[in-house]
Formats: sequence, structure tokens, C-alpha cells
Amino acid sequence: MSKKEQILAATLELIGDHGFHGCPMSMVAKNSKVAAGTIYHHFENKDDLILELYYYVNQKLVDVAEKGDDPDKEFKSRFMDFWHNLKSFYLKERSIHGFIEQFMNSPYNSEEVQMGENKWHEWLNDFFTEGIECGVLRSGVKPAILAILVHGSVVSSVKVSLNHGKKVHRDQLDLGEIAEIVWDGIRHQG
Repeated sequence: MSKKEQILAATLELIGDHGFHGCPMSMVAKNSKVAAGTIYHHFENKDDLILELYYYVNQKLVDVAEKGDDPDKEFKSRFMDFWHNLKSFYLKERSIHGFIEQFMNSPYNSEEVQMGENKWHEWLNDFFTEGIECGVLRSGVKPAILAILVHGSVVSSVKVSLNHGKKVHRDQLDLGEIAEIVWDGIRHQG
């Protein structure tokens, strides 16, 4: 792992524990086991570090999506693999799930960030565009809308699993049904 990756990984964990404001650069240096000067070699300031972390996390999401995708399968199977793999990833990598939630509700999530190059958004757009173009997903719906709907269902399912999983007996709640219901809502009805 490079020094830069050490810094990003430590920052991700610290933000998960302390939030954006409770994560000073001195704490990042200590937890990443690098000198403060090394951090400033890679990042101009804390804002730059958090934005870079956002792109780092997005690349991890792309890696998970690409690794779990088999273009030779029918699109419904690919969709189900995507949905369940993403949910499993978020449950395993809780710091990433928490970071994205915090980032999306923070001033860092500016229009400039959302309109800039984002490999995760590009992957989602390409995936849902393919589904529309092959006639499996609803036509006339923008791929970005499908991505928001589907990703939102995954995130909601993860939140329920993390926050309510112990309160609800497993036999009473099958969150895997959410993927099927979302699929029924986005598939071509013709």
C-alpha cells in the first residue's frame, strides 16, 4: 500500500468514527503512520484530502461492480448480481457506506463535484444504458434516474440491515425481496 493509500484508508476509518469535523490532519498523520509533511505532499489541505477520498471510494465501488459483472449473463441476472454484491460490499465495508452517506449530505457534495468526472457515475450510466438499449429496462427513463433509484434501494437495505437487523427476526424480513421489487419497477413491461 502506498503512502497515499495509507493516508486515504486511515482518513476513511477516522471519518467513520469521528465525522468530517472530528478528523484533524494531525490525527490522520498519527493513524496513517506518516509524517504530517507527507500528507501535505499528497494533499493540499483537508478539503483536498476529503475530495480525493471521495474519488478513491468511487473507484472501489467501480471495482466491486466490474468484478461482479458478467456481460455474458442475461441482464436480469447481472442486475441481481450487481444489487446483492453492492449490498454485501457496503455491509462489509461499513466505513465506505458511512463515508458516502456523510459526503452526500455535506457541503463537499457540490454541483462541481457531481458534474465532474466520476467513474462510479459513468459505470452506473453505462450499465443502465445497456439495459435500456437492449430492451430489458424501461425506455424513456434516463439511466441516471435508474441509478439513483437502484442505488437508493441498496443503501436503504443496508441501513435496515445495520440498524434494525437485530430487532427484526430474520424470518420476518427478507431484504432480498427489495431487489426483485425494484427489478419489477424498472424492467421493460412490454
